[in-house]
This record gives sequence, C-alpha cells and structure tokens, in this order.
Amino acid sequence: MLKFELNISKIKSSYENQLKIDENFIINYAKSINYFGSVVVSNISSHSLLKGICKVAECNLVMNSPKLETIKSVLQKGVKKVIIPEKEVENISQNVSKNIIIARITLREKLLLNNDLIDLKNELKENINRVVPYCSEFLIDYDKDLNIDESTVLAVIDYITDFNNYPLTFLDTNNKFTEILEKKGVNPFICSSEIFKEKEMLQILISALDFQKLEGLIPTIVQDEHNQILMLSFSSQASLTQALIQKKGIYYSRSRKSIWIKGETSGNHQTLNKVRYDCDQDALLFNVRQEGVACHLQRYSCFGNKEFKLSDLYDIIQDRILNPVTNSYTSKISKDERLIIEKIREESNEVINYTSDENLVWEIADLLYFIMVFMAKKGIKLQDILNELWSRRNYGK
Repeated sequence: MLKFELNISKIKSSYENQLKIDENFIINYAKSINYFGSVVVSNISSHSLLKGICKVAECNLVMNSPKLETIKSVLQKGVKKVIIPEKEVENISQNVSKNIIIARITLREKLLLNNDLIDLKNELKENINRVVPYCSEFLIDYDKDLNIDESTVLAVIDYITDFNNYPLTFLDTNNKFTEILEKKGVNPFICSSEIFKEKEMLQILISALDFQKLEGLIPTIVQDEHNQILMLSFSSQASLTQALIQKKGIYYSRSRKSIWIKGETSGNHQTLNKVRYDCDQDALLFNVRQEGVACHLQRYSCFGNKEFKLSDLYDIIQDRILNPVTNSYTSKISKDERLIIEKIREESNEVINYTSDENLVWEIADLLYFIMVFMAKKGIKLQDILNELWSRRNYGK
C-alpha cells in the first residue's frame, strides 16, 4: 500500500506565504491523499485537527517522543497505528498492544556508506530481533538528504526479509523507489519537500500496478461506504485514470471494448471515495458511494440485496433530525433532549428486568435505538464509539 507523508509543520512553514494553511486546507489535503493511499501524519500539535484528518483518511501517526496518555488520546481520535523509535518500543509496549505499534528503525549514515554493509546488517538484525516481540510492523528510514542508491535499498530489504516476516515500510523520498519497493512486497512511505499534487499521486498509483497479467486489465472489486460488495468489474489504465480524475465509478467494458461510466444510462452513479490495490498489485478495490442500485437486475448488489447495518439506522435517524418529517417519532422525540434521556433510563430498566431471551432482544433493540437518537442529537458518530473501543482494546492491556 502507498503511504504518503503529511508533515504539518513542513506544510505550514513552506507554504504560509503562498496558501491559506488552515485546518480545512489540511483536512481536505488529507482527503485528497486518501484517494490514493494511507496518510502518515507527523509534527501535529492540534488534536482537533488530528481527529478531522482521521475522519477523512486512514491515518498512522509518527511520534518521536511517545507518551502513554498521548497514545491513548490519538487512538480515540481515530489513529490506526503509531510509529515510534525502536528504542522506545519495549517500554511503550508494556501498556499498549503490539498491534498498534510500528517500530521505526533509522539507518545510520556511517553504516550505509560502508560498501559491504556488514556492520549495517548486524545492527539491523540486532535491533529488529530485540523489538519484534513488541510491535506489528517496521518502518525503515534514513536521513532524507542522504543519496542512497537502488542497490543499497534492495540489499537492506533482502537482508531484513531473510529473518523477518513482519510487514515492512521503507522511506521513499520523492518517489525514487516506489516500483522496486512494491515488487518486493514493501510499502513505500513517500515523502516530498512539496505538497503532493493529485496528478502526481495518480501517476504513482498507476505506476505501481501490474496491467500485464490480463492483457492490460485489472479486476476491480467495488464496495460501498459500509463495505458491502457491490460488483466486480475491470479497469484499464485509461479507465482508472478517468475514475481518479473525475472521482466516479468508471471502468472498462470487455463486451463493448470501451470505457464506461457507471450510471451513465441508468442514473445509478457511483462517487469514488478511494482506491486500494492488493499485495500483488494486480487487483483493485474501489470504495464508492452508490446512488440507487449497482446491479443491472435492479438489485442493490450483484451479490444480493442491501445488507442492514447499524450505520443505516444511524443515517436514517440523523436524516429525521436534520430534516424533520411529519408524524415521525424520531423527529418528534429528538427535539427534546430530556425526553431522549428519559427513554434511555426507561429502556435500561426494561433490559435489566427482561423476562425471556426473546424479550431481552426486543428491549436491547429499543435501548440501542434511543442511544443512537441521543448520539445523533449530540453529533456523535458511530466511528467515534468505534475509535473509543479501539483505544480500549489496544491501550492498557
């Protein structure tokens, strides 16, 4: 997977005289990056900004001086994993799950310049073996101003993979090594002294893909915002380029032998949220907002009907609050916070005093409904709750 740097202080210092660098700019930039890959945030001081970024992007966070209370806080904001120096890993892992720790190992310039790399290999093995029980991934970086060559990168990767099978990310300054890293099964961490332009990220993504296996086409799985599979299609390099530029569901039709835009004739359009590729770079995953149905047989999905999820209920409740409907119970009760709280208290008592398993299911459903009305009233999203549970799962083992 492509990982792009989002260095807040670098952006502010480099562009403060050219652009209006406020929270909205940073959040929109993170959303733009997320179309093409995940975001690695560094040098950020605002937790509200971090939360905003995590709402629109898959986010890891670089922490040079990690503190336990800060780790818990950023997990609550939606950060998936924290990247910390390998010297800090063992100490931090005493209270944090290894599943959210990426150990950062910095290659020393003196050892990199040694032609035989023997000392570097020995140091790498020692450091990795020491922290491997306490982390789930590794990030290998080096001084960004250091001009290391492709042969050195390959030698380091080959050596590490000889004794380590954990996921590996490698610093990729200015997109120099993206293609060779992907061929090695290593995530490129792409850094740049400038803001990434969408056209640039698009080219990086396309160059990482293997269009040769199926004569220029790549199977493309399409899922909706709630991760339900909608359809299987195919992408050519040209159709993928258009999809990413227009941010629409655009594919290649093998029967018509041409590019087609989903919904162009049916009206069932797809808005493209993000694109990811698989571990072999020969399959794509489109995440889309589906208008209407995806299947030509008028089913929501080519694999069946629309699945009901809590997120659907939340969306309905939120809509009834924002756009009140006459005779809607949700619209009525949501006007008065005291009524919602009273119903939660009442339904909690009903749950505690359930009379049978069937009755318990009924009462829990009632309680859950009123809790979600309260959440929507207060602007609390389901993802906020999931982030809180994620932090509890991975903090304070």
